[in-house]
Amino acid sequence: MVNDINLVSNKDESTLKQKKQLRVVRITAVASLVMVFLFSVLIFVISSMIGLSSIKNSENSALNSISFLHKKEAELAIVNNRLQDITTILQNRKNYTSEINSLLQIIPSGAYVNSIEINKDSLTLVIVSNSLLPINSFLNSLTGFAQKNQLVKDVIIENLSINGKTGLYSLSIQATIL
Repeated sequence: MVNDINLVSNKDESTLKQKKQLRVVRITAVASLVMVFLFSVLIFVISSMIGLSSIKNSENSALNSISFLHKKEAELAIVNNRLQDITTILQNRKNYTSEINSLLQIIPSGAYVNSIEINKDSLTLVIVSNSLLPINSFLNSLTGFAQKNQLVKDVIIENLSINGKTGLYSLSIQATIL
């Protein structure tokens, strides 16, 4: 009969064994969770570092590009300003082309222009010829323009000379341009 009475039950042993297994499973689960968390944080930090360096490189290249373009923009603004100033000067400047063409048309054959100088409102012209007849013809045409108030006014003969070596006559006049 003593054999039939069991004061320690097998149930406690199996319960203890189950509790140990449960504890091992819980520790393994927590350890796995911590490892997954740490691994995730590590991957995030690494990807952030790689991403940040590429972003910083992109930022630096963009800043360099902007700085380069800023210099180009400043140069372009200077060039545009100069072009605008040149355009203004050209628009305000008197065009002497028609006056010069009119003067060249009245120069007779046998005479030619040695020099011409045009200032704001005056003209200095040197005509050379081998005879006084073309010079006389030019002076008559020029005084005709001055009398009609076309092209010039106030014609002044500055110099009339002859070169002894070449035999060429030289007439220097100054006139006020209209």
